[in-house]
Amino acid sequence: MPPSIPPAARTAVELKAELEREQGKLRALQDIGKALGSTLDLDELIGLLLTRITRIMDADQATLYVLDEASGELWSRFSHGVRPVEIRLEMGQGLPGWVAKNGRALNVKDAYQDVRFDSIWDRRTGYRTTSALCVPVKNHHSRTVGVLQVLNKRTGYFTLDDESMLTALASQVAVALENSKLFLSVVGKNMELLETKEQLEQKVRELDVLFEIAQVSASASNLDVLLEGVLARAMHAIDADAGSILLADEDTGELRFRAAVGGDPEAVKRLTVAPEDGICGWVAREGQAQVVNDVSADNRHSTGIAKQVGYHPKSVLCVPLMMVERRGALELLNKSQGRADFTEDDLKLASLIAGHIAAAIDLAHARRRREEEERMSTIGQLLSSVVHDLRGPMTVISGYARFLEGEDEADRRAEYGDAILRQVEAVNAMTGEILAFARGERKLLMTRVYLRKFFGELAEHLQSELEGRAVELQLQLEDRGVAWFDPHKIRRAIHNLVRNAAQAIGRSGGRIRIVVDRNEDGALVIQCQDDGPGVPEEIRGRVFESFTSHGKPDGTGLGLAIVQKVVNDHGGLIELNSEPGQTVFTMTLPQQRTHDTNAPPPDSTTEPQATA
Repeated sequence: MPPSIPPAARTAVELKAELEREQGKLRALQDIGKALGSTLDLDELIGLLLTRITRIMDADQATLYVLDEASGELWSRFSHGVRPVEIRLEMGQGLPGWVAKNGRALNVKDAYQDVRFDSIWDRRTGYRTTSALCVPVKNHHSRTVGVLQVLNKRTGYFTLDDESMLTALASQVAVALENSKLFLSVVGKNMELLETKEQLEQKVRELDVLFEIAQVSASASNLDVLLEGVLARAMHAIDADAGSILLADEDTGELRFRAAVGGDPEAVKRLTVAPEDGICGWVAREGQAQVVNDVSADNRHSTGIAKQVGYHPKSVLCVPLMMVERRGALELLNKSQGRADFTEDDLKLASLIAGHIAAAIDLAHARRRREEEERMSTIGQLLSSVVHDLRGPMTVISGYARFLEGEDEADRRAEYGDAILRQVEAVNAMTGEILAFARGERKLLMTRVYLRKFFGELAEHLQSELEGRAVELQLQLEDRGVAWFDPHKIRRAIHNLVRNAAQAIGRSGGRIRIVVDRNEDGALVIQCQDDGPGVPEEIRGRVFESFTSHGKPDGTGLGLAIVQKVVNDHGGLIELNSEPGQTVFTMTLPQQRTHDTNAPPPDSTTEPQATA
């Protein structure tokens, strides 16, 4: 028989063993504490913890079941000691399910003797469960978030000390799970922020491109300049190596390259694409965008065009241009420097750009049509004004022609002939003005004019025009020197003012006075005064607008508008002061050149005082 141990000695041995167990537990907790601080990766961390828990608990296997809050199931995300097999349990199913549902620890000496045990996983895995210890894993809100299970104590059964130890370890696992969730949440938020940042940067790039396209659209002098500018910006935004913009011909329907980059652009612009040819023809015809990252595998690809222009694309992004009156396509070829294929994001951005390109083309066409319509309208008004102003020269020519019929004196006939020639020159000047305007030219023929001679001849012409009317014409030259202006246009303006005054005076008779002077700034001031009834108050504010007329049976409403245009072309100012019995139109023409304004003309005439 072994020697008996005195009770006092036995107590000391038991105390020493208990102390060693407690020290072992302490070392185990310290080891687990170090493991908790060794990594932030949850899988790695739980793997380390389960390895240590298996050793500390002297168990054959340790498993951590995590509660899936979305489905309410437990699933064995982590295990140690056997080949990992994912196990899913309903809440309340099996020993871990019972612990998760009730929130209490469960210590079973023989699992097959406990009705709560589910042996299905033993049968599937070939594992034999004997003893089992399960404890809930609770977070800081005391809510169960998982179950920590150890199986098959290597020596004997799991004790109350083991249960206490596993409960303490479960709290460490709970901390690891909470930290992991927090870490994953932060990582997730960071990923969301990065994605949001990338989306914002993408939107900023898109806005930058659209802003640049808007700038090009506003500043482009013609459609070709517009298309070249927007194509360059589209290629930069999509990071394409080459590209083109094709528009359908209004007559043939063929697609023409209006802008191109890559290969030989000038050769490209000379080519046409039939509506049924090529990927771009298909896109323009069908109105559907296409991304083809391997053109050799697409039977729509036209190799003939590639050979002609010397550029062989590998990938194509093509989007339709949906315009009001025509169709077209934006075609982008190959990512720059052979990088990645065209993506769905590239397609979305290209479609957005294409929409703005189509709108810019429609706007350019509308602007061109509007300019043509305005030009034709202006030419029509100009023709109306010239027809209106032709009355004066034709009247003078008609009068002098009648004089010639009955005049035998040669000098007199020559004088009449010269007068007719001057009127013919005036008519030629009017027709020349129409042609110059039709060509887009608006030029003044600024000439040194001797005022005495100019206004003397003008008075004679006006007398002829006013012949037969009860109107007295007076010329008052306060300045007889030299001025600079376009004589043909100023003559037309004064004719219109005098004719307007004569029409206002009517048959009742009256007086028209032309006064020529200078103001203190040296500008030439020409006034046309009449003692007619005055300009009605209701039209004084718009008297210089086209087609404004009042009470004149033969008026066109263009005379004063023509006068204002002539004065404005000279950089001058015309003003109206009118009341019953006194109407004064004042033209002020600036004289930017300095000349001897008192120099006598080479062919002066006597100052006329004419009455008609």
